[in-house]
Amino acid sequence: MTASHLFSLSVVTLCVSMSIQAQGDDGVLSVVRGDGVTPIARVADGKWISDVKCAPNDSRSAATSESLRVSGELRQSSLRAVMSGSQEWLRLAPTIVEQFERREREQRLSGTSDAPRAIDWIYATEAGGQRMYYFEASRRVSSVSADVDHDTDPPGTVRIAVAGFLHDAEGRLTPLGTKSELRWEQDGLPAGPSRPDLAPLGVVAYRGRSIWVMRGQSGSNRWFTLYDVSAEGTRTLLTTRAPSC
Repeated sequence: MTASHLFSLSVVTLCVSMSIQAQGDDGVLSVVRGDGVTPIARVADGKWISDVKCAPNDSRSAATSESLRVSGELRQSSLRAVMSGSQEWLRLAPTIVEQFERREREQRLSGTSDAPRAIDWIYATEAGGQRMYYFEASRRVSSVSADVDHDTDPPGTVRIAVAGFLHDAEGRLTPLGTKSELRWEQDGLPAGPSRPDLAPLGVVAYRGRSIWVMRGQSGSNRWFTLYDVSAEGTRTLLTTRAPSC
């Protein structure tokens, strides 16, 4: 092989290397927990890719404080919890209850009980004079039956949970999509959510979009979901599972 061919090959290799590097330079999203930093996703040319390898196998994960770390073009936006019973909370409550009732009708659950609906969590972020809210609300329906053996089939309660996003522009609230779940809770155990079903870890700005980073956990199973939330609606970008390590 001649020197000119070697030079041409080196140039091609360099160009390919620079191209790959450029594609991976948009940013990396990581979760900080204690002294550990765990990458969970990266974005290249507008495409989100799972970057999670594993998460520490720790039963205390749900109660351990976590935060986000970003790099490249990613920027963090402010995120705050709305105080229960505040004027802001009370202003949002009728719209959230309305969305809850709509989901119950769609799932044919509205006639199962007269138990009150409770708003469990509300989070807010602001950008460009507009606010986005994430909420979780629930209602509990007893599943106790007199003709079952409570030793083998302990009495419990079905928790109907509804979560969703709201867009607030100049005081006008617009729902951006909801989801509902049914969960069974055994009676005699601590009731009520001690944490959000999907805990918002933060909001990331990328190319004019607001990305909500949510952590879910069921037992030892953990996952992270990224939602693109805008006035046009809500779109799931990525869900990454975190096997124990």
